[in-house]
Amino acid sequence: MPMPHTPSSPPPSLQMGGAHSKRKRSWSRAVFSNLQRKGLERRFQLQKYITKPDRRQLAATLGLTDAQVKVWFQNRRMKWRHSKESIKAGENAADSTQDQDLHIDVDTLTDEAD
Repeated sequence: MPMPHTPSSPPPSLQMGGAHSKRKRSWSRAVFSNLQRKGLERRFQLQKYITKPDRRQLAATLGLTDAQVKVWFQNRRMKWRHSKESIKAGENAADSTQDQDLHIDVDTLTDEAD
C-alpha cells in the first residue's frame, strides 16, 4: 500500500523505491545555444550586475526567461569571483616562492678565501 504524502515526507515521486531509486526533478537543466551564451557573456563583460529592465530585455532578445538570465548572471558572477581568487592565490604563491629564493641566511655564509 503506498504511503500517504505528508509535509514531513518527500512526495511519492521522490521516495526511494526498489531497484529504480533515481530521483526525478521537477525541472531540467537549461542548455543555452551558442548565440545565447555569447549574448549573455557579452552583456556580462559590460555589466556584472544587470538591472531588472535590462534583464527582461536581454531575456526577450535571446529567447530566455527572466529567471534563466537572472540565475545565469548569479552563477557567472560566482565563476568570475572564483577565477579572480585563484589568480590572486597563484600570484601570492609565486611571490612567496620568490621571497624564499631571495632569503639569504647570513649566519651560514662563509668566506672560502680564508
